[in-house]
Amino acid sequence: MPAVDQALLDLLCCPRDQGSPLTPAEGGLTCPDCGATYPIVDGIVVFLTAQQLSEQDEKERQFRSQESDWYDDMYVGYTDLVEVPSVVRRLGRPFGPILDAGCGTGRITEALVALGQPVIAVDYSEACLRRMLARTAGARVLAVQADLRALPIRAGVMAAAISIEVHPHLRDGDRQRYLAELARVMAPVAPLSISTLNYNLVFRAWQAMGNKGARQGEHVLGNDYHYRRFDRSEFARELSAHFDVEELTGIRNIPARSLAGAVGKVGWRQGSDRLMGLMNTRGYKVDHLLEHTAVAGMVGFFWLAKAVKRRS
Repeated sequence: MPAVDQALLDLLCCPRDQGSPLTPAEGGLTCPDCGATYPIVDGIVVFLTAQQLSEQDEKERQFRSQESDWYDDMYVGYTDLVEVPSVVRRLGRPFGPILDAGCGTGRITEALVALGQPVIAVDYSEACLRRMLARTAGARVLAVQADLRALPIRAGVMAAAISIEVHPHLRDGDRQRYLAELARVMAPVAPLSISTLNYNLVFRAWQAMGNKGARQGEHVLGNDYHYRRFDRSEFARELSAHFDVEELTGIRNIPARSLAGAVGKVGWRQGSDRLMGLMNTRGYKVDHLLEHTAVAGMVGFFWLAKAVKRRS
């Protein structure tokens, strides 16, 4: 079984009351107040069972687990080159444990390790957490299987946090609970790097053309995932309930894969490959430059916010 970092375990608490520290028990942790036990399975601290989720939540969790076999393939190359450094850069150089809320297979968790601080990586999919642990082997990373709407982490102990591509898949009410939980576990003025889907000019045009799913829907990536796209003011307003928003910009501003695919569809396969090669070697730097312009808010696929936990 992978080694489990005791100092990070000490930051956890019982999710039922979010105050009780946990004590070691055979094969896991226990809450001395309510008696609940939480197993540690192959290095993953398990706080979540299927019975704790709604039928829809459990269906989505199973889909996420199935996707873990191929999910990373969508990001290798240009997308990772654009997104990962953009997300991590917004944290600066935090001193203390970092939370990856909704870590998935760990493509950004791996980059957080380079900041030299321990990481608590939370996801509801065991399959995703196993892949995350494999790619961060040897680093101070604690895998936690839990519901982001009830984090099993003590209040005020996280020095920084990221949450990428989670916000737009939560429904009204759930998003507010999740943001409140992020704020609860973070220290005052701790930085948060968080993204959501952008209701950009392309999707506004689709909506005007009668595409009912341009703004929101229940199906994405071929599965039953709720999604919603946000304009700038909506995203900022939700964050401002608990955070001071210091920066809000569009990212993934150049649709490199779509452009290469269009070139390939007209029969120029060599041109498609050359375009992706160019974007992977130099084009992503242009994308980063666009983040500092007004264009990013109009065309970026995601909004990326840098926010800080507001002082009480």
